[in-house]
Amino acid sequence: MRNWLIIAGTVAVAALSLVVTRHPSDHPTAKPAAVSNAAAAPTSRPVARDREAFVGSAACAACHRAQSDAYLGSHHAHALVTPSLEMAKARFDGSHFASPLGGTTKFAVQGGAPVVISPSSGGKIANFPISYVAGVWPLEQYVVATERGKLQSLGVVWDSRTAAEGGNTWFHVYGPSGIAPSDPLFFTSTAQNWNHVCADCHSTLVERRYDPAADRFDTRWAELAVGCEACHGPGAEHVRSAKARKPSEAVARFAVSLEPSEPWLPSATGSPTPRSQDGVEVEVCAPCHSRRKPLKEGFVASDPFLDSFEPELLRPGRYHADGQVEGEVYEWASFLQSRMYHAGVKCSDCHNPHSGKLYASGNALCVRCHEPARFDVETHSRHAGVKAPRCIDCHMPPATFMQIDERRDHSIRIPRPDRSIELRTPNACNLCHAHDSATWASAAITKWFPASQKRTGLLDALGKDRKGALDAPQALRALAEDPSVPPITRATALERLGQYPAEKTLRTLRAALGSPEPLVVYGAVLGAAGLPPAERVPLLLPLLEHRLRAVRVAVGRALAGVRAGELPAPSRAPLERAFAELEQSLDVGASRAETQVEHSAFDLARGNLDGALASLETALRLQPCLVEAYLNRADLGRQQGDEAAAERAIRAALRCDSKSAAAHHALGLWQVRGRHADAALESFEKAVELAPADARFSYVLAVALAERGDRDRAISVLEAILKHHPNDVTALQALVSYLREAGQSERATEAQRRVDTLLGK
Repeated sequence: MRNWLIIAGTVAVAALSLVVTRHPSDHPTAKPAAVSNAAAAPTSRPVARDREAFVGSAACAACHRAQSDAYLGSHHAHALVTPSLEMAKARFDGSHFASPLGGTTKFAVQGGAPVVISPSSGGKIANFPISYVAGVWPLEQYVVATERGKLQSLGVVWDSRTAAEGGNTWFHVYGPSGIAPSDPLFFTSTAQNWNHVCADCHSTLVERRYDPAADRFDTRWAELAVGCEACHGPGAEHVRSAKARKPSEAVARFAVSLEPSEPWLPSATGSPTPRSQDGVEVEVCAPCHSRRKPLKEGFVASDPFLDSFEPELLRPGRYHADGQVEGEVYEWASFLQSRMYHAGVKCSDCHNPHSGKLYASGNALCVRCHEPARFDVETHSRHAGVKAPRCIDCHMPPATFMQIDERRDHSIRIPRPDRSIELRTPNACNLCHAHDSATWASAAITKWFPASQKRTGLLDALGKDRKGALDAPQALRALAEDPSVPPITRATALERLGQYPAEKTLRTLRAALGSPEPLVVYGAVLGAAGLPPAERVPLLLPLLEHRLRAVRVAVGRALAGVRAGELPAPSRAPLERAFAELEQSLDVGASRAETQVEHSAFDLARGNLDGALASLETALRLQPCLVEAYLNRADLGRQQGDEAAAERAIRAALRCDSKSAAAHHALGLWQVRGRHADAALESFEKAVELAPADARFSYVLAVALAERGDRDRAISVLEAILKHHPNDVTALQALVSYLREAGQSERATEAQRRVDTLLGK
């Protein structure tokens, strides 16, 4: 996933990319060694102390035999294990997998241990010892040791399904073509580094412990797999009290006690009477079942989720406009959208928390709560016979990741083919009826359930925003202000509202920043970050001492360009603390070149040019042809008044990628500063040619054309980009100006009306 900062002419701090909790490869870390240098940023909890408080899952078995037995057969218990000779004899017998891009990967036993014989990053054949096995079904992935404590996730994996199911074979998680050794997704690259990307969700109490100067990991964990304490917190005090025969004290000493659900009460609807969400269990599952970015090392189950992670909201590429799963996002944000969650359903209502298995199969699971005479009948599903869909086929449609891993959408929604017509979102009906249209499916649903199609749904606001509908700001405000809407959805609307800097937006954001819902506050901070500084700073200063770190870090990022000395005295120390926490979050991702680029952006915004240079040098050492790093290096040269260094960096970026629109754009800005107007125009045109949907590049080209007197072409460029981004206020305002100068008052008035509507005037 790339969401890196590219600075070209102006300094800004972009949103940090969210670290994938699990990659198309999923596996952990290196064995304990000497303690690495500790980060200078503050931490709320000494991790070393926590490790001493962890006793391991084996300590639980004596008193909790049934739970322990269930756990030992779970996917959690097999999240990371050491390889066995049994496994080696079964599959590491000289068999191989060959792909056009990745060459041949062989599996063998050498010296009594399993090894992989594969092309390395340089293309040469090398032997890699298998350190760990991650996962158990439907696939097993292997973690290999490379150098300096680095563990890497192998792209060729074992399909553990039966041969009859299409398994019992090797395959590549990126498809039959594989991945070339030169590709950033090859298994030896930082993108596949287990220590950073996968470890903290496959082991218990993980510290990455990365040393940027040595490019070395000294990763540690309390337990190799996902053990009891991963969900219940450290157990030393609990075990001590239990051995002392003090049961009440033992319960009190437990960091997290997960209580069984109360019995559901029937209601006239045929579904149970809603109850309040307990607020604990889903929070415990969230760290490893969400798309998120870690804020600190070594989270424990008793930590609030937003105190350890920044979650990813319902963004394009991850979620469709109505909140359905689009990318690999896991379950948390989907489940938070569901009516089930808001009726008090929690994970353990369907899944045995120790085995991970469902309590029942097929519709039998659903009718444990929903009256079968009303829901498990043909009059509800409108299907009969052996081909009748299960409840989950309609309400939890599947998506497949890693080629064979089918996962269900936990937003548990009613199929809406009418939304497919308007928003081009998928629907469960057409997953089965693939040869029929969404219009056909919508007509059938309307005939069967007339009332359901009358629910327009506030979620349409996100679709309107993506489509650039004129009423998108109004719809987003209504969505954000509705307390009945799930907080994750309101947060997403608030983030998007920052693109519409109007007085009404300010009022909505100001109210949301005072919400008791942490996710709503977080989304409002992200939205306020898009506002001009004069509006952003007073809105966000009161949040500098918010109780949750995710909010404080987001505020720190939004205020990166603010100097503490310019603020009221009471805000100065909190701002510096927020900056320190932001730097700590960047240190967690220090092994990734893109995070080093993000750190350089923060340093540039803070005026720390030496720090910015150091981060960029590290980024280019980790990934020598990273365009984004060269472009930030160019902007650093500009700030230092060294235009020759800026040019060298831009030219280096273009040598790395001659088709980088951002690099051509940066070259154009450098040429403008050097008063090479003709050359600059060519560079701007090339950037737009390479990235025609990027509004920033088109806007700058239009300005350059207008300054040369070619107003008609400037207008054409703006009109073209507005087809991609109809609600881009900056482009619209420029269009209004140029149309007026061209004497096209009627068209200028029409464009101004759109601006006024978007800004709530």
